[in-house]
Amino acid sequence: MLALLLARRGVPVVLLEMHKDFDRDFRGDTIHPSVLQILDDIGLAERLLQLPHGKQRGAVFQTADGPIRLIDFSRAGGRWPYIVMMPQARFLEFLTTEARRYPSFRLVLGADVRRLVEEGGAVRGVRYQAEDGWHEVRATLTVGADGRFSKVRHLAGIPAIPSGEPPMDVLWFRLPKQPDDSEESITGALGRGRGIAMLSRPADWQIAYIFPKGGYQRLRAAGRPPVGDVIAHHQSGS
Repeated sequence: MLALLLARRGVPVVLLEMHKDFDRDFRGDTIHPSVLQILDDIGLAERLLQLPHGKQRGAVFQTADGPIRLIDFSRAGGRWPYIVMMPQARFLEFLTTEARRYPSFRLVLGADVRRLVEEGGAVRGVRYQAEDGWHEVRATLTVGADGRFSKVRHLAGIPAIPSGEPPMDVLWFRLPKQPDDSEESITGALGRGRGIAMLSRPADWQIAYIFPKGGYQRLRAAGRPPVGDVIAHHQSGS
């Protein structure tokens, strides 16, 4: 998004992506109303919504006392009182396609940043390795947007600020949809220290199984069979 906004203002920007494409699984497939509003401000919201997507208008969970509606996005107001469910790979492809409309934008895929270019006590760019060898990009501003395990942050010697460690593990997996499955709300169940949340994607359900921290290791030690197509195991705080 930053690269797109800079390119729209005519600022030369090079976006380096370590992988050769965006086509891989992400857990964050949600686009919230605030993001849709930003896209609308730059004239892209309606164009984005032409892509296949799902809508989450609320969250209804089953409990021992019956179903409860935990979230109702219709109360948020605005043009988009819902969360859009779209594979993040498609969203990133959409943003970079829009950015390519501007001559000041350049996307380099398969660029593995390995070193910072430092001069006069300041970062002046990066050096990255690709299939054809080493390359250098010099810049007035270098932004590390490579996630919580950011290599750029590590190279710059900037420590991560811990934000606490929730006492839970989350196992993500997916299951195919049935033709009559609802797409209008997040569903799930809560009870006895465990929970499950189901988020609707265009072709399948993205499911989060929540259980006490350390439970994943016990689950594997017990020899339980795998459930569905596992996307990722995320241990909070790891």
